[in-house]
Amino acid sequence: MHTNQVEHTSNVVGGGSALRADDMLMIYRCMRCEKLLAPITSGCSSCGSDDLESVPSSGAGSVVSWRVVDRAPTDRQGGLVPLTIAIVELDEGPWVYTSLEGEIPSSAGPSVRVQFQPHPPEGRFPVFAVSTRLP
Repeated sequence: MHTNQVEHTSNVVGGGSALRADDMLMIYRCMRCEKLLAPITSGCSSCGSDDLESVPSSGAGSVVSWRVVDRAPTDRQGGLVPLTIAIVELDEGPWVYTSLEGEIPSSAGPSVRVQFQPHPPEGRFPVFAVSTRLP
């Protein structure tokens, strides 16, 4: 059973959902073994418990891998537009499947920080941008 319920919004990449509370990226902590887990999970990968609580993440991490794919635009008709999908390792440890905004990293490992995009209007998507500030 999930505790500390916060609003669910759709994730940028994939059909799952990500947790957010006042534009803070929320992740899960297993109540049994204390393992920190990605925001899109239904149970602990260490002990199998489904007793999870939501906790705030710093929203910072580093790029593990990325790929640019072409997709149809959602706001207009026209040709394909590039989208950078990525795996980000949060500073707390869990990996998040997401998209990158702005500058495309030249190599894996650059620091990134979560940002929330206001689309669609009923939710805000967590995406990551390469951080130009030192942590």
